Amino acid sequence: MRMSWKCFWLMLLIGLLAVSARANMVTNGGFETGDFTGWWTWVADSDNQTVSIDSDYKYEGDYSAKLWSASSAWSAQMGTSFELGGDTAWTLSFVYSAVTPSDWGSAGVAINYYDAEGTYLSYEWISLYDEGPAPSPGEWVLVSNDYTTPTEAAKVDLKFEVANWTTVNFDNITAIPEPATLLLLGLGSLAIRRRS
Repeated sequence: MRMSWKCFWLMLLIGLLAVSARANMVTNGGFETGDFTGWWTWVADSDNQTVSIDSDYKYEGDYSAKLWSASSAWSAQMGTSFELGGDTAWTLSFVYSAVTPSDWGSAGVAINYYDAEGTYLSYEWISLYDEGPAPSPGEWVLVSNDYTTPTEAAKVDLKFEVANWTTVNFDNITAIPEPATLLLLGLGSLAIRRRS
């Protein structure tokens, strides 16, 4: 049975919309489960650090993730991982707000790349206070950066961390492959459908 071009383009559009709807590689990036489903958390000193879900202070939806650390030796951390092949362009986006800002505080995001066997390849770092002091309470700052995975990459780890008497909330965390990658995925799935 031969498919008309009109039908082909309609299926292409539907396929691309379906692919783009699943494009976010981060599970529970808005923390709308009310917990850390899809994430790990870590603190070295539970008396002086916490990682929690916050329902009082959020960007949108009902929740955000709140990291607090009164330690200068250790950071409070949360992280997640996802599969992403080599030489893939992708965008990491999130919003953050310093609930208790301090000019000496520190907060950042580590991006670590691994190959299919779990061997560490390289990393990138985002320092959230590079451009000056922390934002005022109630002020959310958008971070959106483009990256390309190393050639041998198979997995990406994201680690959000705060230290030095700092409290930061994070929300709307997304990791999205570039549109060209999504287009190729959509075209591939439609080509398979067209042959059937």
